Amino acid sequence: MNFSFDSVGDFFRKTQEAKAGKRAAIDEGLSPLLTDPSTFAIAPDAADLLEKSLERYGDEALKAMAVVAIGKWVELHGTWLEQHMLNGSIQEAVLTACDMTKLTQAVRLLEDVGSFGGDDDYRAAMRQQINQAVLERLEETGEDPADIFDPYNDPLL
Repeated sequence: MNFSFDSVGDFFRKTQEAKAGKRAAIDEGLSPLLTDPSTFAIAPDAADLLEKSLERYGDEALKAMAVVAIGKWVELHGTWLEQHMLNGSIQEAVLTACDMTKLTQAVRLLEDVGSFGGDDDYRAAMRQQINQAVLERLEETGEDPADIFDPYNDPLL
């Protein structure tokens, strides 16, 4: 093996070249699984987060993450629905609204699923963590809790 490199860029290029064969073999091995439309995959760091949350808080964490994720998906559909309506794209708007209906039904179904360990411990942990996150945000922005929790100061009203 020759470990002679002319520059840092040369080092990185040769390192990438050395891994090219392994990357191709891995890609070939994963291809049947990852090209199957019935296979759903998430990024490894997201999978790690799911596993750590499951270990720490139980299955209630998975339920909460699923509901929040689908809620974000509904929100995205709402944005697209609005754009379709503004552009007069009625067919696309109807299809998007149909998908939103399915997603909201999924949230309702998930809300009714119980947890093996219950949700009291998870809710207490989330309350503590969210409280701390809000406190840190308020300290960063110099705001007071009354600024964001005042029902008469709601920016959505």
